[in-house]
This record gives sequence, structure tokens and C-alpha cells, in this order.
Amino acid sequence: MRFSLFVIILLMVNSLHAQKVIKSSAPVSDFVLDGNTIIVATAKGSVEYYNLNSKKMFRKVQFDKTVDFAGDLFDTEVFKLAKIGDLIVAVIRGENGFNDIYSINGSEKTLLLKGDKIKSVVVDVAVSYDNMLLLGLLSNELIKFDINTRQIIYRKQISTYAFSAMCAAEKGTIIYATDESGIVHQVNTKEGELTGNFEGQNVDNVLCIDYSNDIIVCGGKDRRLSIYNNKSNVNTHFDTGKFITTIAINPSAKIIVWYNTENNNLEVFDIEKRIVISELKGHTSMVNKIMFVDDNKLISAGIDNNIIIWNLK
Repeated sequence: MRFSLFVIILLMVNSLHAQKVIKSSAPVSDFVLDGNTIIVATAKGSVEYYNLNSKKMFRKVQFDKTVDFAGDLFDTEVFKLAKIGDLIVAVIRGENGFNDIYSINGSEKTLLLKGDKIKSVVVDVAVSYDNMLLLGLLSNELIKFDINTRQIIYRKQISTYAFSAMCAAEKGTIIYATDESGIVHQVNTKEGELTGNFEGQNVDNVLCIDYSNDIIVCGGKDRRLSIYNNKSNVNTHFDTGKFITTIAINPSAKIIVWYNTENNNLEVFDIEKRIVISELKGHTSMVNKIMFVDDNKLISAGIDNNIIIWNLK
């Protein structure tokens, strides 16, 4: 009886931690999904396309190396990706410390916007309701950019603090942006106007943010996992004891997963129970992105070259 119970528990644990691992050719900075394809950005200047079922790479788009201030060549890191229609938009390391914006169609790369025109560092990207590219700058400005006409629609200041991260909400009509103040800013993407603030739960630089079903979740340097309920206005936070650099919330807004910087595990947090219910073990180094595919399936990737697909059931 005791042995049978042990077998049942073991099967439950293995089921919870069931995973599929795809090995990328280089450390992963970001990824987007396109049906059964995962498209990853790497620190070695490539954008790689993998089939989620076969785990095989079927396309690789490589950017040329960049010359630094000393005249040496170095890898043109791809920092961020966004999908707009059939195009992939890539934010890559440019000259003079700025970032260049490219579109990728199949294997063809097209320069959309040079970094020296922006004269600030692009930290994060999102897509608006009208298929425009949203660029969050280190200067805490928001740029709305038309990738078809290659025109900047607006450039608006969100706050005077250094920008950290943002996420799109309500089908891209809103973004929630974070910065070193600990405040979450709500911005209407049509005009780029600030329409509200959420504060009081973080007291230091917020490093990551996600949104689903009226719930905003974020974490940062103060080691707090913060939850803002946009519907009930009941907001709270939990002291985790660790920096939180990467976070995701599932579509039904019942589960949060965040990256534990001390042991490289992913912590699975139940919002209703207000506790960590399990750990997902598999990464060996920094995780740069977590994304839910559905309520019980998520994907994570980072600098250990591992793209891991997790099943929570």
C-alpha cells in the first residue's frame, strides 16, 4: 500500500513537471509564437524558427556582426521580437549604443528604423490594436510606429523615471508600463495618453509585468510579487525574498509563474490560495521569458539555450 502510494505521488509529480525541451543554437533573449512555430531571438544575432512538435529548427535568419567603438566585430544581439501580421519585427543591437528595428519576412531582413533616429534605447516592444509597433524606451517614452509607412505616429513621455517593461492588454488598446518608481502606468495606445496609475504594492524598480483577465501582475528589485485587480480594485503583494525578473499569468488569471533567480526554477503561484504550489525544474541559468499558451501549458526560455514546454496538468 505504501509502495503504491509512492508510485501514485511520483506519477503526479512527473505529470506536473512534464516537459519538452528544444535546444537553441545560442542564448535566447525573447520569443514569439506563430501557430505551431516558436520564433526565438538569440544573443548571437540570429532569429530561429522551430517546430514545436518535431523540436527541429527549419529556418535561421542571421544578422551581420556589428563594429564597436574600438573597431572590433561583435555579435549583433537580437533583444526583442514582435509579430505583426505575417511579419516578425526584431529589435537588434545597433551602433553607438542604440537599437535598430528590422522586419523579417521569410528569410528577408528589412531595416525599418535606425537607432540614431530614436536616440534612446528600446527596452521593450508590444503591438497595438491597429497593428502598429509600440516601442518602450529607456527614457520612459512610448513610440507608436507604423511599419508599413515607416513613420513615427507619436512619441509620448510616460514618466520621468527609467523605463523597465510593458505588456499589451485589451487586444492592444492599452499598455501597462513599469519603471524604477514601482508604479504601473496605464496608457491608451490610440493617442499614447496616460489614463491611470497603479501603485502602493512595489517600492522599487519593477522589472517585469504581465496582464490577463483584469489582473496585472509584476515583480522587481523589492522582491515583491504584486497583484492589481483592475475590476475589484483589491490589490496586494507577497514578499518572495528573491528578485523577480520574469513573470507570466495564465489566461484565466488563476496562476502566476515567476522565475526564481536563486535556483533557476520557475515558481507556480496560486492566486486564490496565495501560495507557491509547485516548482518547475529544468533551467540551469537566467530565464528571459515565460509565456502561457493556455491555462495549463507554458513555454520558458533563457540563456542556457533551453526552450522548455511545460504542462501543469
